[in-house]
Amino acid sequence: MAGFEKMWNRPSQQGMGQRVGSLVKPQGALKPRVQAAIARIQKQGAKLDAMLAKLRERDAAVFTKVVEATQRHDTSGARVLSCELTEIRKVSRVLGNARMALQKVELRLTTAHDVGDTLVAIMPTIGVMNGMKSSLAKFMPGADQEISRMSEVLGGMMGETFSEADGGSDAAMTEESAQILNEAAAVAQAGSDGKFPTMPADAGEASSETTASSKFF
Repeated sequence: MAGFEKMWNRPSQQGMGQRVGSLVKPQGALKPRVQAAIARIQKQGAKLDAMLAKLRERDAAVFTKVVEATQRHDTSGARVLSCELTEIRKVSRVLGNARMALQKVELRLTTAHDVGDTLVAIMPTIGVMNGMKSSLAKFMPGADQEISRMSEVLGGMMGETFSEADGGSDAAMTEESAQILNEAAAVAQAGSDGKFPTMPADAGEASSETTASSKFF
């Protein structure tokens, strides 16, 4: 348990040799790394929120144009606009799913961060109690066993929390979720240039009239 406290709060300062070694095997205190991951996820989440807001505005504007074209009986114009609106909504669904995935990861890391702080605060007390086991056993039969169980519970909780936070045992992160994140990353990269790429074929059947419909901004 004392080793966990050092791993959790250890300063992440590194020398030149350690920096080179970290390229192969990342090192440093666990808490700052968790905090950095949460900050990065929040930053990307804010970018996705901004893009989703723009897409909602674009959705409303294009839908209004579809209605106006329909009122003018401009069938071909309404069809082209409706295809563009379909593409906008496809991208909105992809980004929305990516936003939900980021929120899930952020929640998992935040839980790990909070539990880590709690364990660091509790461990000194557990250490004192462990030191008293032999004394308490003379006056309170079974007290040493109860204290040992408490230590085991805390150790198990710590292990489960951080093994899940690493993402390796996250069964919910399926291949489909990974594909969604990859697609969202491509959309976000193109969005920085003011353009959205054409959606993959498996994202939905695209109309042949939507050649340039993926350029929204």
